[in-house]
Amino acid sequence: PFVTQPVLPLPLMPASSPRWARTALQARACGLVHIRRCRTSMADVIGGRCPMRPSVSTPLGVSLSASCFATLAPDSKSSIDITSNTDMNKEGSTLHSNSNPNEVNKFSSFATHWWDSRSNPLVGMNPIRIKFMRETVDEYQQELTTSASSSNINTKLPLHNKRVLDIGCGGGLLTESLSRLGASLVVGVDASPKVVDVAKMHSSHENSRLEHAGNSRLIRYVGGVTVEELATQWHSKLQKETNSSVDDSTTNQHHDHELFDIVTALEVIEHVPNPSSLLKAATSLLKPNGILFVSTINRTMKSYALAIVAAEYISGKVPVGTHDWNQFWSPSEVEWMVCTKCNAMMKRVALSGMVIQPPFVNMQWTLDRGDTDINWIGAYQKESSSFE
Repeated sequence: PFVTQPVLPLPLMPASSPRWARTALQARACGLVHIRRCRTSMADVIGGRCPMRPSVSTPLGVSLSASCFATLAPDSKSSIDITSNTDMNKEGSTLHSNSNPNEVNKFSSFATHWWDSRSNPLVGMNPIRIKFMRETVDEYQQELTTSASSSNINTKLPLHNKRVLDIGCGGGLLTESLSRLGASLVVGVDASPKVVDVAKMHSSHENSRLEHAGNSRLIRYVGGVTVEELATQWHSKLQKETNSSVDDSTTNQHHDHELFDIVTALEVIEHVPNPSSLLKAATSLLKPNGILFVSTINRTMKSYALAIVAAEYISGKVPVGTHDWNQFWSPSEVEWMVCTKCNAMMKRVALSGMVIQPPFVNMQWTLDRGDTDINWIGAYQKESSSFE
């Protein structure tokens, strides 16, 4: 079960390089590149006859069935396992945390530079992420928008009266933008307490929408927890509030821990050990008709060349070691995790690439629905008839 390709000239590569690249370098002496992906017959894989998943492309240009990246036998695990999921106990809490201490420490060390456009490419990317989200919400959540007949100017804001959860909020870059677009509540959660402290500090100006006495239910930050842990706590509190409402014989009472109209997980899943566990928790916190936004980097040769080699080692725009090519995800893989594995009656409603424009040093981005080879963003809506 090997793929054989002519050897291309390859530079010396660090230990963090993808396994396929390191293997290729080691095989130069014999003039062949051997990459072992799975136990199935490679003829079946290349021929697209692997039954588990649709085909994806490897960096060497060979079309592989995505089952090559999934578990094929009870005693077999691949280098990229998208089928695993953190077990849940009867109370619904995760048996082990879905966070990588190395990743948490890495972003904690970067916290003080979070809002520096010279150090953080997400600052330049943020406007097009917001543009994509606004367009999607306008098209697919119009029925949730308050009537425009109201004289309140806030009703004209695209996220007016919506509740939003920002997973992996970091220093609050996206969180603050969502709040300014009129959301009634934005909850930002991140596994790193240090970056959440930076987010709170950045939001502490006099015009801040940060939750505080007399200005509640606007921005609320939760640091040091995973979304799985947050989901368990949130559902528990919602159940208590619901039971309390029944006991008090009240109707249409507002619950502080209601589910969310929008959940975002932007540039997050490539940094956690178990993306499907994170996405399952995210969908569990969505209301019917709610939208989950996911963005990440596609696993292609182009993404390795630009997102890692160029961005980290040549331009220095991204700290070395920020990304691991083996943790990148294609749109089809994420759609399978969200819409099939999570079993939450989800459907993909929008998809677009996010393309950086030359000269790359300016960090100018644009949406391109035809180019998802590197950065991409997708929207997934929970059907109105779904229930947990």
